[in-house]
Amino acid sequence: MESAPLERLTDILDHLGALEDGATDDFDPATPSLFEPILNAIDTAVFIADANGNLRYANAAWQRLTGFSLADTRELTQSYYLHPRDQDRWVQFLDARKDAPPAASILVLRFLTRSGETIYLEASAQPLVSRSGVCKGFVGTLSEVGSRVQEEGLKQASHRTLETLINNLPGLVYRCRNNRQWTMEYMSGGCELLTGYPPEALINSERLTYADLIVHEDREQVWQNVQVSLRDNRPFELMYRIRTARGDEKWVLERGRGNFSESGELLGVEGFITDVTQEKSAQLRLRSDILLNPGTSLPTPALFLDRLQMALRRRKAWPETTCTVLVVQLDQFAKWRETLDADFLEPALLEVGERLEGVLTPVDSVCLWTDTEFAILHECREPEADAAALSERIQRALRTPVSAGNRGVFLTTSIGATVGLTGDEAAEDVVSFASTAASRARNAGLGRVEICAVSAAPDRAQGRPSKG
Repeated sequence: MESAPLERLTDILDHLGALEDGATDDFDPATPSLFEPILNAIDTAVFIADANGNLRYANAAWQRLTGFSLADTRELTQSYYLHPRDQDRWVQFLDARKDAPPAASILVLRFLTRSGETIYLEASAQPLVSRSGVCKGFVGTLSEVGSRVQEEGLKQASHRTLETLINNLPGLVYRCRNNRQWTMEYMSGGCELLTGYPPEALINSERLTYADLIVHEDREQVWQNVQVSLRDNRPFELMYRIRTARGDEKWVLERGRGNFSESGELLGVEGFITDVTQEKSAQLRLRSDILLNPGTSLPTPALFLDRLQMALRRRKAWPETTCTVLVVQLDQFAKWRETLDADFLEPALLEVGERLEGVLTPVDSVCLWTDTEFAILHECREPEADAAALSERIQRALRTPVSAGNRGVFLTTSIGATVGLTGDEAAEDVVSFASTAASRARNAGLGRVEICAVSAAPDRAQGRPSKG
């Protein structure tokens, strides 16, 4: 019952003299016989309580709800029909009504039935004030709301379960506006673990937006890719980098889609963002392992051949461009590596590779071709002259001992070079010609260079020895 019916009930009691000042302050009204049949027909329990909150009258609905008759109720203390944890709340609720009589208020309380079961009743009350202004008690209603409380409890429990699940996901669930700042309206608890910022630092913030976290080079591609997906009303999947509160760079994977109204209006963007830094790093390492030799950090033979094949295509398309390939054999290296501690082998090869790179131009390429050979792709204008000059620089670079632990190892090199490439050759054949030339140079004596001119017919290659 709302405020107005309670006020009318108070007026009826007043009219029947139930609130007349008596000789004593006791308040124990008899059941108003004139309106008792009406009250007993109501499904809502109507009660009158004294100033201490003890029930002094209740209609028939009270007995239907609790099993206690009016006679029982008058003889019982609150502990019989009020849950122990709600007894103080009941008294405080009624006391508060004394201070704010104009407005009705409600409170859901747990009551006990005669059989000991717990039921939920929604209480409303107004003070009964005598003509002298003294609060003699309260009149109010009690409505059964157990099904509603249970439904709300299930909803709250479901919400808590869902919220717990979302906050324990290994990532960030979000809802944001479709603007370049990606203004966040909701962010799950995973936000802090992912970004280093608590959700409240980013939600509806102008000082710090999610766009500020995206690495500058990636922002435009993120914006453009999302807009394309929104126009087509399809999900999107993006991988990009963010900068955390600590300044660390992370790779993240974002999956999301637009949230559209029934009329097709875009309401926002919703999705999930997770950290894929480890997976991305592993992918980059795998790609690096495929393309770069882990011991020397130089291109692998597969990458070197790809670069050589591209150089041959350029030679074919633009005859004014040319190149040459050199193979540097480390003389007696097989015997040398047998005496070398395994822990020093890779550092020694790395040093050789670095020395070779030091004499090359930025567009040249070098790789460890075999255990004893390095292959070099050299862009040049005069192949034969440039090959001879480069070979001399290589031999000078390798004259000083190579460090191998506490010892230094002296190297001699035999170098073979292929010149006169037309672009019709296969990349592997070109390296093979240079390797054969290097072997002929070594057979002629340590530290020599042989330049091999290759025509369109590889079997007519001619060698021109040159002493290093």
